[in-house]
Amino acid sequence: MFDMRNFILTSYFSLLNTRPTSKYLTSFISFILFVFLLSTSSLAFSFAVLGDSHDGWDTYETILKKINADKDIKFAINTGDFASNGKLKNYQKYIKISEKCRVPIYNVPGNHDESHGGYKYFSKFFGPFYYSFDYENAHFILLNNAFKSDFDNKQYEWLISDLKQNKKEKTFVFMHKPVFDSTEILPDYIMDNRRMTGLLIDTFKKYRVNYVMSGHLHTYARAGRDGIVYIISGGAGGPLHFPYYMGGFNHYMKITVDSGKIADEVIKLDD
Repeated sequence: MFDMRNFILTSYFSLLNTRPTSKYLTSFISFILFVFLLSTSSLAFSFAVLGDSHDGWDTYETILKKINADKDIKFAINTGDFASNGKLKNYQKYIKISEKCRVPIYNVPGNHDESHGGYKYFSKFFGPFYYSFDYENAHFILLNNAFKSDFDNKQYEWLISDLKQNKKEKTFVFMHKPVFDSTEILPDYIMDNRRMTGLLIDTFKKYRVNYVMSGHLHTYARAGRDGIVYIISGGAGGPLHFPYYMGGFNHYMKITVDSGKIADEVIKLDD
């Protein structure tokens, strides 16, 4: 693939080594080079990921305070289960607390959020159940797999179309239930639609997704598969499923994208 950025840099330095060169021409070309590099560069940025904050309001507030104090974080993504039993009062409390966050929070629906008719409140307060957006040189896809019927052929076809149109360098996918258990302890505690689970794993590999992040298990776990990093981050307030040494601690994730590289950091609340 032709690299315009590298071509201009090479041409510029070749010109500087050619004699004679007008100082005015050199200054002009330097200015053009500066404008080009500025327009094609992507600024480093960080975002937060958290999940399963339901019934743990104090922990959730603590996480928001830490996010507010970190000026590198530009937005946050909640991978679901923030409104227990889909009750309106729990949606309202979550929204009220979330308003204290200085950055926008993008929400993925969890099984708790959709249960007992709660899906109506999710739609009312947050809009579509699955969507995507771009930030700098990265593409973000938020899916809905809260229940077996949620991730259907329609959503899968939308995902394929979205991935085909994606032109960004890095791709992140978020969903509530993992496609496999990164802890290797609860292999059945994953996405309900097993046929779609296999399709998703193959799809993420085909389209070179970089990270797939989920919650549902109230723990932290990280695994690599097919060159993709799979992370479970469900420690934002709900009752923990595992002991501390197995990832059962309250936390959130800080993901940083810088110069084409991705770094993931676990921010434990007891540190």
